[in-house]
Amino acid sequence: MPDLKSLTEEELMLRYQTYTPDEAYAAFSELYGRYSQRVFNFLNKKLKNQADSEDLLQRVFIKIHESKHQYKEKYKFEQWLFVIARSQVLDHFRAAKRYDARIKNSGMVDTSDLVYAEESDLRSQLDSDQHELLEMKFIDELSYQEISKIVNKSEVSLRKSVSRLVNRLKKGEAV
Repeated sequence: MPDLKSLTEEELMLRYQTYTPDEAYAAFSELYGRYSQRVFNFLNKKLKNQADSEDLLQRVFIKIHESKHQYKEKYKFEQWLFVIARSQVLDHFRAAKRYDARIKNSGMVDTSDLVYAEESDLRSQLDSDQHELLEMKFIDELSYQEISKIVNKSEVSLRKSVSRLVNRLKKGEAV
C-alpha cells in the first residue's frame, strides 16, 4: 500500500469510496488533515465567528462523508470541497434569517424596535447560552419551569435573564 501522503486528493477520494473501512478511514483522515485548516479559515472569514466556523467545519466533512458516492474522479476534489463549504455557509445564513424571523414573529416579544448591528443578525449578538435561552423560550415555547429543569437555574433567574436580554437587544447594547 503506497504512502497516503503521496496520493492526490482525487486518489484519496477513490480509496475513501471503494476500499475497506480501515483504508477508507485512513484516506478520509488524510483528506481532513490536508484541508481542515483551509476550510476553517474560509468559513471563519465568511462567518467571523469561531464557534460557528468550527460547527460548519464538522458539517462540511459530514457532508463529504454522506455524499462520497456522488464524487466523480474527473472533478478536482478541492473544488468539490469548497462548493460544499460555500453551500454550508449559505445554509447557515438562511437559518440565521429564519431564526430572526421566528423570534420576531413569536408574538411573545415585541421586537419591532430591536437595534441590529450593521450587517449583523440577531444570533451574532448572542453568546451560545443566550441564544439557547431565547430559542427555548420563544421558539420551542417552553415554560420557565421547563427551562429551569433543563438548565438547572431558578425560574426567577431565568425570567430576569430573558427580560434583561430582550431589553439589551431593544436598546442595541452589546449583549
